[in-house]
Amino acid sequence: MQKERVSNVLCIIPARDEESGIERALNGLIANSGLPKSSFIVVNNASRDQTPTIVRKMGLLTLDCPEIGYGNACLVALNWIKNTKLEPDYILFCDADGSDDPMDIQKIIQVIKETQADLVIGSRTIGIVEKGSLSPIQIFGNALTCFLILIFFWRKFTDMGPLRILKYSSLVRLEMEDPTWGWNIEMHVKALLQKMDIREIPVNYRKRFAGVSKISGTISMSIRVGIKILYTFFRLLLFGAHKK
Repeated sequence: MQKERVSNVLCIIPARDEESGIERALNGLIANSGLPKSSFIVVNNASRDQTPTIVRKMGLLTLDCPEIGYGNACLVALNWIKNTKLEPDYILFCDADGSDDPMDIQKIIQVIKETQADLVIGSRTIGIVEKGSLSPIQIFGNALTCFLILIFFWRKFTDMGPLRILKYSSLVRLEMEDPTWGWNIEMHVKALLQKMDIREIPVNYRKRFAGVSKISGTISMSIRVGIKILYTFFRLLLFGAHKK
């Protein structure tokens, strides 16, 4: 497939304490995503290890986010894009642990360009999932969120997966604000409330290359994340798209 020019697609990759696997993950993205190195923005999310050092040595743009939280890291990158006036056509979100298959990136880019959708989500549920890559708690929480969307919006989705791409103009309209684990569900619900065109396509999902998931690594963390997702969903549903 033809490679995307840097101004067309920018890929945001939040990373926290991923020193043992991030070089392998990023090399895979660079080699197999079809995007140039200059398309990637890695956000160091308060890492306590050598994650940012490794990324900088690889020659990739690295931003620092001192406040822990997936959403915080994404907001740092989006503020940097806004302040530098890059105005890309699309923003892609990808994980730093190697679980996303780089071969799916050109596919997800092609779908958003051909359909002119606002948001395209890579669904692990209808794709190929490596055994053990998703914990039972993740599977349950994901199914519950999709069930709530079906009940309240009459729209069927199968996943809240991390690999996703949006038109930059549509992302700006969403006025994203969640600092932590509610980021993806906030994006989804706000897009539904604004009646945006949302699609999903099957993608592959692998075991992380190394380390422990920040979300599903422990039972207590999984419960906290589940509560946050439910809180975010019903807050947006009851109080609207742009209220804290």
